[in-house]
Amino acid sequence: MELTIPATKKYVAQRQAGENPWNTIYPSRVSDDEIAAAEVPESFTAPLLQAGVVLVVCVDLRVVAALDKELDRVGIVGGASVYPLVWNILLAARNEGFGGTITTMAVAEEPRICQLLGIPETYAVACVVPLGKPVHQPRRLSRLDVAGLTRIEHWHGGPLTPGRT
Repeated sequence: MELTIPATKKYVAQRQAGENPWNTIYPSRVSDDEIAAAEVPESFTAPLLQAGVVLVVCVDLRVVAALDKELDRVGIVGGASVYPLVWNILLAARNEGFGGTITTMAVAEEPRICQLLGIPETYAVACVVPLGKPVHQPRRLSRLDVAGLTRIEHWHGGPLTPGRT
């Protein structure tokens, strides 16, 4: 749990400053003192402390396909090899009456996680998944509708709506 605290403090301080936390395009203006002073909300630590089990999901970097590794930006394609697996774990857990979440806050401390758990250096930590019996099992989740998440034919194209393809 304490491995999530440094990243969570930075996240909280950046949110308080009106920033998009851990942004890969715009550098943070938050100082180290502001980060150190940030309070970690219990909602960030409770799932890890109260979970019946905490999974640390790793990726073997020797075999993962990261087709964007040569681009001049943060790589994201490699996640496509592991996050569907994690989502399936969460769906299977829910089917059995358990709940969980995907968190990446501890990944900022990956060297410490690897040392603690003896993870070989050819592996990367993709995420941490606390699982347990939920206090409340939501039946209907709120999501953006398809029109809010899609574009047709071009970035500036209209949204995908019923009857329009």
